[in-house]
Amino acid sequence: MDKIVLKNMRFRSFSGVLQKEKSEGQDFVVTLTLELPVIPGCRTDKLSDTVDYGKVFSMTRDYVENTSCDLIEYMAENIILRIMRSFSLIERITCEIQKPTAPIDGTFDYMSVIIDRSRKELEEIL
Repeated sequence: MDKIVLKNMRFRSFSGVLQKEKSEGQDFVVTLTLELPVIPGCRTDKLSDTVDYGKVFSMTRDYVENTSCDLIEYMAENIILRIMRSFSLIERITCEIQKPTAPIDGTFDYMSVIIDRSRKELEEIL
C-alpha cells in the first residue's frame, strides 16, 4: 500500500464535552494517513492521478473549525467519511486527533484517539 501522510495539522475548535471547551475553544492536532493500493501519479506525475493533500487539508480544517461536537471519536469518524466520499482512490484512512490542552488535572503531552477505517468497512454509509 502507498501512503500519504498529513501530520500534526493544528486547528482551533469549540468542541468538547465541557461547556468551557465549547465556549473558550482549544487546539486540536490532526494526523491523517491515507492508504492507496498504488498511487497512479507515481508513474504519470499528474495531480489528477493522486489525492490532492491540499484539498484534504482544507476539508479537514473546514470540518474541525466549523463543527462543534462532544467527542473527538465522532470528529475523527466524520473527517474520515468526508474524505472517503471525496477521494475514491483511498482504501483506508487512519485519523489521530490529539487534545494537547485537554481539561484534565495532571501532566501529559496530549490525549488522543486513533480511528482506522477501510472503505470496505464503510461501504454501507459511503
